[in-house]
Formats: sequence, structure tokens, C-alpha cells
Amino acid sequence: KKRKSFAVRIGPTVVHRRWKAETIKSAVADENITRLSEAARTQTSRRPPLRPYLPMLRTRLLAGRTASLVLSAVFAALMTMTQLVEVTVAPLRVDPSEPAPVTLRAGPVEVVTHSPDGSLSVQRVSRFVGRGDVVTDPVRAAAVRAYERRRRPPSLGTVVGLYTLYLLIAHLLTTYIRVFSPRRGILLRTQVGLLGLAFGLLLASKVFLLTTALPAFLIPVACVPLWSSLYLDRRTALMVGIAMCFLAASFVGFRMTETIVFITATLTANVLFRDRKHPATMIPAALLGGGAAALALVAERLTFGDGIDILADLQKVTHSQLLTTVVGGALAGVIAYVLQPVVVVALGAVSRSRLLELTDLDQPLLQRMATVAPGSWEHSRAMANLAEGAAAAIGADSLLTRVGAYYHDLGKTIQPKYFVENLTPGEVSPHESLSPDVSADAIMAHVVGGAQILREAGIPEPVVEFSYTHHGTSVIEYFWHKYVEMGNPRNLNESAFRYPGMRPRSKETAILMLIDSVEAAARTIDPPSRDKFEQMVQRIFFMKLRQGQLDESGLTMEDLRVLATNVTDTLVSVYHNRIKYPWQNRPEGTQDALPMPGVATEADVERAREESREEQPT
Repeated sequence: KKRKSFAVRIGPTVVHRRWKAETIKSAVADENITRLSEAARTQTSRRPPLRPYLPMLRTRLLAGRTASLVLSAVFAALMTMTQLVEVTVAPLRVDPSEPAPVTLRAGPVEVVTHSPDGSLSVQRVSRFVGRGDVVTDPVRAAAVRAYERRRRPPSLGTVVGLYTLYLLIAHLLTTYIRVFSPRRGILLRTQVGLLGLAFGLLLASKVFLLTTALPAFLIPVACVPLWSSLYLDRRTALMVGIAMCFLAASFVGFRMTETIVFITATLTANVLFRDRKHPATMIPAALLGGGAAALALVAERLTFGDGIDILADLQKVTHSQLLTTVVGGALAGVIAYVLQPVVVVALGAVSRSRLLELTDLDQPLLQRMATVAPGSWEHSRAMANLAEGAAAAIGADSLLTRVGAYYHDLGKTIQPKYFVENLTPGEVSPHESLSPDVSADAIMAHVVGGAQILREAGIPEPVVEFSYTHHGTSVIEYFWHKYVEMGNPRNLNESAFRYPGMRPRSKETAILMLIDSVEAAARTIDPPSRDKFEQMVQRIFFMKLRQGQLDESGLTMEDLRVLATNVTDTLVSVYHNRIKYPWQNRPEGTQDALPMPGVATEADVERAREESREEQPT
């Protein structure tokens, strides 16, 4: 029958196809295809390449240098306004003779006074004024009044200096996570969410400092670093923690005591938080971080201060510096644990509870795949077992990898018969009557269609990412070589046979790409010996490296070595030899000569054993 060329519109992406006329009816009936373009049902002499539509799959926006700089500039502006709010708003001015509208946390100052006998003396005067307090001491009142007069209104140098400082900290942070955390740090959503969470916590801290007279050690600085360690990685959390400590310390004039306490509590909490599978462990880790910070506070006072009376300090309870330091650490862990749902939305991450829901085989999408494309479903399940173990071997997120394996090939449910694993024995493949370039288009369509189906079903984007990265930008070599052997009639290059996806940007998606090729190739190994499995795995890994598919994944050479060993061991275990049953070793037609076990209950077995023991000679 005469072939026709038309375009199938799947969501926002147009994928051109050349199918046989008899496939049009089934395509129209398919519920995943939303519209067919009637205008495109015309003969064409040249098939438009897929390359122009590649950017349509890149829905996860990446943060480049310009985006990082703009985000940092906005963050610095917000931080500058937050820092200077009490010196720019007139009603917040502290007058020593009236109840203070906000807490003034200026450091102590040395004042020279004249004694009645005419001698001069130097005394250390505190300029700390709690909200609602009135200063009655004339010397202290004069120091407070002079301080307020000097800083109002803020000078241009003060504003520019603060803005520059915040800009440098923010830009160093965004650049670091963009360059050294390629998994998700390069995503615009991650950077916006991270800076948003940081500013939200710092804004709440500023309100706390202005409205209460409690020590600044209660600020839960370790919250954002703990979230970064949970949903990003520990290296990123380290940089986030350092940045947060300096940003929080800026609210108290970068005093050494507060800075040391913040850094010790934050870094200790992140070092001790190791079990990402159980987020509740953030609480004891943060509590121990607070304890370490209390020790650092004592050490700092003994080294640089006038010492500290521990018993006298503990008796102050709510105003005890040691107690509030420990409580501040514990508070960071509690807040980090409770606000996980907010953080998941802000960072565009996916919680473990949601991942566990998606592993339920009763999910409608998985049920549909098991019904429509059973061969692809069994392939996905086998991949899930291999990929989960491989991810666990290198410390990657094994649960996310398993879920990604389940859903990555869902696009094959659109036209399952175009994939060999869904053909029944003896069934003719539709590719036999298609040109290699058309067959390649039909194969590549499952990447675009799968991403669209998953998004319409509300599947989290970290899971959808497996759909359009498991082939990366690799070439469908079989059809490309076949097309070249035909003489390349339309003078196409290999880009027309490349998948319209993205290269993996995380260890989990890279593992799935490797396992996808390994699992399919493992079925062709005969006999299933360890040497052949090892050669096959190493060849596939090397090919992906050579093609540059793993350049942005974050996998190290050590990771690849561990993965290769783990995958080989697993394949050897799965495809190990078994002994044959007796009936399998007998010639055909002679099975009846062997006894066939019958049905027996537990009571029958016990009675037969008892009779056998009685018949045995004593």
C-alpha cells in the first residue's frame, strides 16, 4: 500500500513520521496521541530531521553563568535590604529614654569617663538593648544614642559594601554548585530553590533577632545545609553551610564568637548526617552539632575572651549561651525534618515516600505497560534489579534508580510492535517493510512520547528525566549502518539517527543508560560465562565513554570500575547454570516411565514418614 507522510503531535513536540497507510487507523485510535495534523498528510521527498526539535525536551532549565549572576544579584539586593531594615525605617530607631521598638544587638564599647576626683577611667559599656527596654544608665544611654546617630541613615559606602559582600558570597555559592555539583546544581530550579530557602531562613532569623532578646546562637543555621545534603550531595552541603554561616553572622556584625559557633554546629551536623534513607537522623546529627558548637564556644572564650563561668551561665536558662547553642543545633534538625515537603517543592526534588508509591506495581501506568508492552515491561523490571544494586554499590540513590527503570520506557506503549521484545514468536516486524530512517524515527519516538505521558500523569520530573536521558544523544547504529549500506539515498548524516534526548546529568540516570544496554546484550551471551559477561560490560562502558555520553554524569573512573564489577557479578548470578531435571534428560516420548508425584497434605507426609520408619529393620 502507498505510504504517506504525516506528523504526530505529542504534546508540544512534533515528530515527523513516514508510516504505512494501514498504521494510520491504529495511530488515530491511540489515546496517547492527542492530535494528527491533516495538513501534513502529503507526500514529501525529504524527511525533516529530528534535530530542530531537540531543545523541546530540555524542559529542566539549566543555569549558566548569566543566570547565576542574575540570581546572585537579586539575592544580594534582598539581603542588603533585610540587613539595613532597622536603620532605614524611622519607627525602628532606638531611643534610650523610651521603650525600644526592636532589639539593638550592638557589641560592647570602651568609654572614657571622668571620675569625681578628676581622674580618667575606662569602662566597658554594653550597647545591647532588648525590645521594650529603657536605658537608665546615662553612660550607656549616651553610647546607644551615639551609635544610633552614627549609623542613620546608612552611608553609600555601607550599602555598597554590604551589597558587594552578599553578591560575592551568593555568586561563589551558585558557581560552585554549578561547576562541582553537576547532578542537580546546574539546574535553574535547584539554584532558585536553594537561594530562596536560604533567604527565607535568614529573613526569619532577622525577625527573631529584632523581636527577641534571646542569644543569636538559637538561629538554626544548619537547616539549609542539611536539606542540601539530603536532596543534593554532601559536598554541595559543605559549601552551602559555609555560606550560610557567614550570611547569618553578618546580622551580628561578623562577631567571632557567633561565627565560630555557627560554623562548628553546621559542619558537624553535616558530617554526622549520613543516612539519607532515614531523614529523621538529621535531628540527632544536628543535636550533636549543637553540642560541638558549645564546646567551641567555651574554647573561644578561654582563648580570646575573658573566660566563661559554666555553672553561672547554665543558671540563666533561656539566656544561657551554652544551652541556647545546644538548643539551636537541635532546633535546626527538627525544622529540617518537619519542613521536608516545602523543600521538595522548592528544589524540584522527589521524596522517598513518593518514590515508594511509584514502585507499587498497581500503578496505572505500570499496569498499562504490562498489558500493552509486556516485553518492554519485563525488560524494565530486569533493568530495575540490575540498576538498583549498581547504584547502591557506588552510593547513588538506589530507590530513585529503580523507579526510573520502571518508567523509562513507557513511551513504547504508544506503538509497542515497533520494538522486538513485544513481538510474539513468528510475528513479522513492521520494520521489515520500512526504510531504515523511518524505522529510526519510530524507535526514537518513544523518548518524546514517554516524557509527555509521564508529565501528563504528574510523575515527578526527576523520574521523567530517566525517560529522555537513557539513550542520551547516541546513534541507533543498526538502522544507521543499514541505511549506509543502502547507499544513503537521501544523503542523510548520522545526526538524523540520533536520539532527541539529553545526556545523563546524574549518576542515577547514567547508571540506567549503561544498564539499558547491558541488560539487552546479556540475553545474547551464549554460553553465559563470566569472561563473556565481563567483556560485554567493559565494551559497553567504554563505548559510552568514547561517545561522550557520560561526560556530564558525575561518574568517576572508580565508580565505573565498581559498577562494571557489580554488574558482572550480578549477571553471573542471574544466568548461572542449573542441573536438568530427570525428565529433561530422557528422550522425547519416554517421560511416562518416570513416576509423577501426587498431591499430599502435611498429615499425609507425616503419616508416610511414620510408616517408613516402622518398616525399617531395627
